[in-house]
Amino acid sequence: MDSWDDGTDCCKWEGVVCDNKKGNVIGLDLSCTGLSGSLLSNSSLFSLQNLRWLNLAGNYFRNSEIPSEFGKLRSLTYLNLSDTGLTGLVPPEISLLSELVSLDLGLNFLLVRNHDFNMLVHNLTKLENMILDGMNLSLVEPYYFLNLTVSLKHLSLSHCYLQGNFPIQVFHLPYLQNIFLGSNPNLIGYLPETNWSSPLRLLDVSETSFSKGLPDSIGNLKHLKTLDLSHCVFMGSIPSALGNLTKITFLDISGNMFQGNFMDFFSSNNFSGVFPPSAFNLTILTFMDFSSNFLQGTLPNNISGLSYLRQLYLSANLLSGRVPGWLFSLPSLEDLDLHSNKLNGPIDPIQEPNLVLLNLTSLDLSFNNLSGNIKSCMLVKLRNLSWLDLSHNSLLSLTSCINGANSSLPMIIEFHFSSCNMQRFPSFLNASKYLQFLDLSNNQIHGSITKWEAEGWENLATLNLSMNFLTSVEQIPGKDLLVLDLRSNSLRGPLPTPPQNLSYFLISNNELVGEIPSKICNLSYLYVLDLSKNKLGGTIPDCFGTFSDQLLVVLRTLNLNGNQLEGAVPQSLKNCYTLEVLDLGNNNINDTFPYWLGTLTCLEVLVLRSNRFHGDIQNFNGTFSFSSLQVIDVSRNEFTGHLPLELFENFKAMRDIQENKTGGPEYIGGDYYQDSVTVTMKGSDFNLERILTIFTIIDFSSNQFKGPIPKAIGELNSLIVLNFSHNSLTGNIPPSLGKLAALESLDLSSNKLQGRIPMQLTNLTFLGALNLSHNNLEGPIPLANHFDTFSNDSFAGNSGLCGFPLSKTCGNDQEPKSPPSTVGDESEIALIWKIAAMGYGSGVVLGLSVGYIVFTTGRPRWLVKMMKRNPEKRMRRRIHRNGRRKN
Repeated sequence: MDSWDDGTDCCKWEGVVCDNKKGNVIGLDLSCTGLSGSLLSNSSLFSLQNLRWLNLAGNYFRNSEIPSEFGKLRSLTYLNLSDTGLTGLVPPEISLLSELVSLDLGLNFLLVRNHDFNMLVHNLTKLENMILDGMNLSLVEPYYFLNLTVSLKHLSLSHCYLQGNFPIQVFHLPYLQNIFLGSNPNLIGYLPETNWSSPLRLLDVSETSFSKGLPDSIGNLKHLKTLDLSHCVFMGSIPSALGNLTKITFLDISGNMFQGNFMDFFSSNNFSGVFPPSAFNLTILTFMDFSSNFLQGTLPNNISGLSYLRQLYLSANLLSGRVPGWLFSLPSLEDLDLHSNKLNGPIDPIQEPNLVLLNLTSLDLSFNNLSGNIKSCMLVKLRNLSWLDLSHNSLLSLTSCINGANSSLPMIIEFHFSSCNMQRFPSFLNASKYLQFLDLSNNQIHGSITKWEAEGWENLATLNLSMNFLTSVEQIPGKDLLVLDLRSNSLRGPLPTPPQNLSYFLISNNELVGEIPSKICNLSYLYVLDLSKNKLGGTIPDCFGTFSDQLLVVLRTLNLNGNQLEGAVPQSLKNCYTLEVLDLGNNNINDTFPYWLGTLTCLEVLVLRSNRFHGDIQNFNGTFSFSSLQVIDVSRNEFTGHLPLELFENFKAMRDIQENKTGGPEYIGGDYYQDSVTVTMKGSDFNLERILTIFTIIDFSSNQFKGPIPKAIGELNSLIVLNFSHNSLTGNIPPSLGKLAALESLDLSSNKLQGRIPMQLTNLTFLGALNLSHNNLEGPIPLANHFDTFSNDSFAGNSGLCGFPLSKTCGNDQEPKSPPSTVGDESEIALIWKIAAMGYGSGVVLGLSVGYIVFTTGRPRWLVKMMKRNPEKRMRRRIHRNGRRKN
């Protein structure tokens, strides 16, 4: 503080207020002044006995505790210690400040004990503002809120870990104007049904467990400006009394279980019914969210009012009928979201009001049943549109205007039109200089993209034309593209030359021929290269791993699967230090095992299947670790010798993989591109469109390996799929395989294994696919746990085996002995349920425990595809919500 000079009058210092009569310091405002250090109990601050007003907010006191000496400042009426890095317990001495009118301790790491909180609310009888957001009130019984003073005007308790029943009497406090209870998911309560009339201006119980219905008494809150009931457990119909809130500007009831007609009201809860007409009485409303409910009915043909509405969210309901044109004409509307409804028919013409510039910047009509043809000159009326999503309307098409009128969208940034009925490339967008993201995937676009159509597109960064019917690309639109997705078309001829700055080059599942040009190594920022499932020949360019500047090599995925490549694997790939996925499967590569890839410490997936690899892997050099490898598939080659013990011992990533228990499933790859892999089970191939980060597989099947199965395999306790089938392995099945606790699929068929089936295999609780057929096994088949659920095919071709499910019975001296079951005496239905539940609960990738059952019935579709809709994450809505709700 520059003005704080010991030689000057402290009353003239910045932030200091003194009593004009006696010169005592009565106020200190040191908020956001960069103060740091510890808040000590011997501070001279506590000698200011006449201090009435103290604001230290926005500084950093290095995890200090609140000194009990604050209790000496008995004259304080205003105390703000928010966002100062304070920790520990709130001292009971705070309750001695009986003159306090405003108390703000929010945004700290403070804990309040139950008894101390009771003293606080009991003694501070003059309190008007209590702000404790972000503190830990988990020890406080909500019952004590009954002791709040009747003078209270502002109560803010969001993110406080409150739990239990919130007393309804608090809503009846006579002077209460603002109450924040949001983001306390374990807080239970409901709104008053009768005699509710108060000066409330803001009511927020979002993301709590408040329930019951929305009472008609809500209409008595004539002064209410903000109502946020989103993501609770409200149910029932939306009362028409909501239309009485004529001063409301922010209304969010999303994510509940309301019922009613859409014409009865808008929101994002689990409401169901018809949309309420009373919503249109709220003439000064700026934010309305009725999304994610069960609202039915149609939107009205015309309205008056809503001239101040900026954000309107009606997505994820059951709305039907047409999209009325008046929606686009609301003069202040910026965001309109109607996605995931049952809206149908053509979009009404956009009405352009006289002398009014339409402000709509974001429009989402995706996942409906819209049809007809949208003319580009109709869209151009939305001059400020920056984000447009019309995807997943299978009967909707888009064409350019014939009259040559200006059809560009000058402000558009993202244009989503996937899974529709577009038949021509929209070249009219090439003049949209701000366009960065263009998604036209899964349409009916045929033919080629000409050089003329590729002109312009100066800021285009992402272009997705996958799943169309393109046959050629004369020139790739956009000179600064980062993502180019041309997967699953009918492209012929040589590989097109990609732009210099490309990071994602995805052109798999086409009909490209010729060699991979060395020019591709000029891409300095290439992150993912997927050329799989084409007809490319020649050798893999040796320049991979060198590129134009080795310092800029960031290649993460190289997928060349399913081509006609020959020769050896170039050792320059060892320079791709960040490589995580290398898939060279289904080619004609003739080489020995590439040990040197083991130096790539990030390599997680290595697929060499169905080539002409040969030789002995036993000569393994320990300097090549493969320590991060989780997926290795060398099946259908010509490898010989013993299984490589040293290699298996280095698979550290297949031991004790920690699953993500806090969020949803995680997949190998980024947000845009996720890697895939083919899994062989019971002789059939299954294409997994995405690979969970906890998925592990070892497939050495269909080679010429001999000798015993290494016991060290049993140490890979996170292994999910193990396939050694169709080799010449000998010896016994190691009992150590029984330690593979996560194993779901085990295939040792078509070898020369002998001896008995180890009883330890019955400990594999998740095992859903087992194939030990066509070996020289003998003795009884174990009956313990769920082993009796495997079919005859799992054990066929072993003349010495006996017992269920084989028809051959065992002699008295061979009867299988059943050890104590780890599952218990459960019914068959309970057993299947338990296995399925354990597989899901542990986050297992394939769900093979259940998937195997589905496979044997001939319906493995969910296992094969594992496709999930990935809607775009729209942060824009949350920004608007936080930015406008408290205005």
